[in-house]
Amino acid sequence: MTDRDMPQSRYGLPIFVALANAFLFISALSAATGLLDSLVLKSSMDSAFFLFRLQLGGLAAVLTLLALAQIVLVPQLPKLTLLPPLLAALWQLAGAPGIAWSLSDHASLARLDAIMLGATGFGLLMNKLNLGSWFIRTIDLPVHERLFVRTLIAGPIAALLLVVFGVVALIAAIPTYIEQESRGYLHFAANGLEVRETVMRKGGSEVRLVGMVHIGEPEFYRQLYASIPPQALILAEGVTDRDNRMKAKPSYDNAARGLGLQSQSEFQSLLAGSNIVEAAPAAPPAPGTPPPAVTPALPMVAGKPSVVFADVDVSELSPETLAFIEAAGSIFQSPSLSEAVGKYIDVTGRFTEPQIRAVMEELVKKRNAHALAAMDRHADRFSLIYLPWGALHMPDFEDRLVARGYRVVSSRMIPIAKYETIMNGLTGAGKAPATTPNPAAAPQ
Repeated sequence: MTDRDMPQSRYGLPIFVALANAFLFISALSAATGLLDSLVLKSSMDSAFFLFRLQLGGLAAVLTLLALAQIVLVPQLPKLTLLPPLLAALWQLAGAPGIAWSLSDHASLARLDAIMLGATGFGLLMNKLNLGSWFIRTIDLPVHERLFVRTLIAGPIAALLLVVFGVVALIAAIPTYIEQESRGYLHFAANGLEVRETVMRKGGSEVRLVGMVHIGEPEFYRQLYASIPPQALILAEGVTDRDNRMKAKPSYDNAARGLGLQSQSEFQSLLAGSNIVEAAPAAPPAPGTPPPAVTPALPMVAGKPSVVFADVDVSELSPETLAFIEAAGSIFQSPSLSEAVGKYIDVTGRFTEPQIRAVMEELVKKRNAHALAAMDRHADRFSLIYLPWGALHMPDFEDRLVARGYRVVSSRMIPIAKYETIMNGLTGAGKAPATTPNPAAAPQ
């Protein structure tokens, strides 16, 4: 009996063919849906269509992993058909390194979908040219002898390949995602984590955007503060809680100690010793009342920069955002990694993707607008202004300042955390620095 005479259903080949075709079809459909949304519909992230798009992308990701296993398990499947879209999908699962993208930027997502659609189309074209049909057909494929034995050998290899790829993709995707969302204000360099400082100017006015992270080397916060000239104004980050609305205030001290680093409270303490030009108001201003006074709240100290606490109070945030801050903040207060993972799973289960995106939209844009309003109140008194805020705030700050007529004149990367320090903290080889209590400013 020849290979062609052997019953193909005996080896379950039609099932593998159906899964391979599903991978091709769903990949093309997901890419086409993404292009339609990005270029035409431009749906908001809380819309039903965007949710459908995410679900379709999730299904395509699952089928991608199955296709990866099938390439190893089933030698009959045509490699020229499956490899182009498979490689494109794996590249995207790894964070699409080499291309700048953001979930909030429709044009950047269109580029990713176009590449995926082109790769899938190329694979289908190869199948048409080589096998005579657009999709894979069982009848066109050879049947190999001793397929069961081959499967037994290839099975562990495929399982190992999936595990290795999953770990590698996760390690690559998380930094890439963070870098893309922060537009390079947070960068994973060869030796450690870096943040960007961008200098923007408009006439005689200069604004310096300094990307920040909630934890870092103590020297980073001290050196950053020491580098700020005394004639500068610092618009300080730090959400306040005047009415004690938060049941649990987020703290990054546990996470910092576990990584051998220091929380951003180090920087907040240095700011508290500066010239406080405008402290956080004790109560929200009534509608129609004039802005808060800009006279110094404390006697001016020579040689120290000036500070305005320019962030919002939790009373100005929506109940959904407040609930998310409390839930997410509890993750960093966990005494152990296993408890932190459990809380992370709980948070991701309680909040949907559109809800999280809406919360992040408010946490970034509303707070940024509040900070720039404070800048406007003091622009005539200070020609040099520093905005040392979280790295995810920076793209929106930069866009708003460009819209105001500012232009980027220079930028530099500043090391904030060394991988060696983190590894020593995780393994216990290094002793975490003492934590400095955070002053009046609360969650960030």
